[in-house]
Amino acid sequence: MMYSQQEYDMVRRQTMQIEAEKRALLRWALIGVTALMIGSFFLMAWLYRRYSISDDLIRSADERRATAESQLQQVSRELAEKKAILEKSAGTVAKQNATIASTVPRMLSKVATPAELAELARVIYQQPGHVIELPSIPPDKVLRRYKIGVDSQMHTYILVAGELDGRWMLYSLLVRSVDQ
Repeated sequence: MMYSQQEYDMVRRQTMQIEAEKRALLRWALIGVTALMIGSFFLMAWLYRRYSISDDLIRSADERRATAESQLQQVSRELAEKKAILEKSAGTVAKQNATIASTVPRMLSKVATPAELAELARVIYQQPGHVIELPSIPPDKVLRRYKIGVDSQMHTYILVAGELDGRWMLYSLLVRSVDQ
């Protein structure tokens, strides 16, 4: 069996067409694989960036947490100190109020001793404004100079009475403070 030139040419064209289709298919496959590789490269770069940013965010969050914890500890210490000072101050104020509450009626009834009046003058001086309100007019012999020793110092106070808006007020003035 003999084949004609046309048949040879037709077989060659078909083979060339099949090979061209294979090359085109391989080219499209190569383009697709290249596009996927480029896409995966960009995806990996984006994921790495997100990872590094999240790592930085975690580090900065840890630093902020550590700073916040140290600030919390400092504020807690300061709060404890302030509470201790406040409790001490409240205890002092309670003692002062007790002294005032017990001595003022004795002073008004003229039975208070000079030592009690000196302590009253010291306590009144430690009140805000160095004044207390009295229920009635104080006796004249109470309004004088008192000396009292406190923490190795001799303090001299003067008690002065005055009427303000129809209320009697008792003022204590520190006149002198001398080291002993």
